[in-house]
Amino acid sequence: MTQSTWFIFLLGLLVGWLIEWVIDWWYWRRKCRILETRLLEAERAARRDDDLQQIRGIGPVIERKLNEAGIYTIEQLAQLTVQELAAIIGEEIQHLSDKEDILRQARELARRH
Repeated sequence: MTQSTWFIFLLGLLVGWLIEWVIDWWYWRRKCRILETRLLEAERAARRDDDLQQIRGIGPVIERKLNEAGIYTIEQLAQLTVQELAAIIGEEIQHLSDKEDILRQARELARRH
């Protein structure tokens, strides 16, 4: 094979790879993102978020931090340990009067549901 034949062969490989990459990026990945978005929306619609502020000691800031950690329901909160709650809330936990009381209230409310 001559040098120009190798060059054309390599150029063909590169062009084929580039076309495959463009198809993957613009078609398949876009389709996956759309499906992921729809799945997340369906999960949010099916999930029943509780008002975590009904527990004494939890205000809007702590509720937001819990939500950011994936805690949306009283049942989820009731399953946490004191250490997990402290790790999620961080510095704000110091302002709480009693971490154990928050979890006790959550467990009582979870049993009632």
